Amino acid sequence: MAEVIRVLLADSDPRFRAELGEFLNGRNGLRFLGALERGEDVARAVAETKPSVLLICLDSRPTGGLKVLKEVRRHWRGDELPVIALAPPERGEVLLQEAASLGADYCMQRPVDYAVLARRIKQLCRENVPRFAADLSRQRVEDICRRYFDAMGIPPHYKGYRYLMEGVWLACQHPRWLNAVTTRLYPAIGKRFATGGVQVERAMRYALDATWEKGELDELYRLFPYEVRPDSGKPTNSAFLAKMVNFVLLEIDVGG
Repeated sequence: MAEVIRVLLADSDPRFRAELGEFLNGRNGLRFLGALERGEDVARAVAETKPSVLLICLDSRPTGGLKVLKEVRRHWRGDELPVIALAPPERGEVLLQEAASLGADYCMQRPVDYAVLARRIKQLCRENVPRFAADLSRQRVEDICRRYFDAMGIPPHYKGYRYLMEGVWLACQHPRWLNAVTTRLYPAIGKRFATGGVQVERAMRYALDATWEKGELDELYRLFPYEVRPDSGKPTNSAFLAKMVNFVLLEIDVGG
């Protein structure tokens, strides 16, 4: 019998704490240990309750999630305590980049789908890996991506189309790579297509630029209501890939 994954949350939002706790306690193999409103209590609670994974909301008041994350990583390495960082829609991209640099194992932008979050928790804790690998075939991921890409109007003849699809496939298998797209994900995509990471990034950006200029705008804003950057009107490559990974996982029941 698989060991139950013990989840601890650091967040100041009472509604989110209650909803997430109720959801996780209803999932097989997960146990919600509780939520901490005060960031200064997190290190002590981790030492006492010994969670399998820690969720940190980066907009927690009053201390802020980044300060909590920094304190946690002073005491526990990533292999000792996986951390998932959750960022608000506003400033989400900036906060997630900072969280990744401070040692967060996986980052998500709120609002989060609780089912996707539960699956990510299980994947990070290495539960149910054989079933995950069996259900998550390359063909299945590509079929889902192709359906979404065509609905958005991403030009299929662009190199970026293929690179984006490969990026989603790799990020589904290696969620931590979404925190290191420049150093891990782009080079891995480039290796498959015999090109460099810089060329991969540019081709992805070119494909997304063309899509947001000439694609199906109603569908794009329906699918990406929070990921669009106010300065450019489009999501970053990493935000697009992360959201696509969520769409794939929602369609593939891998977490129970």
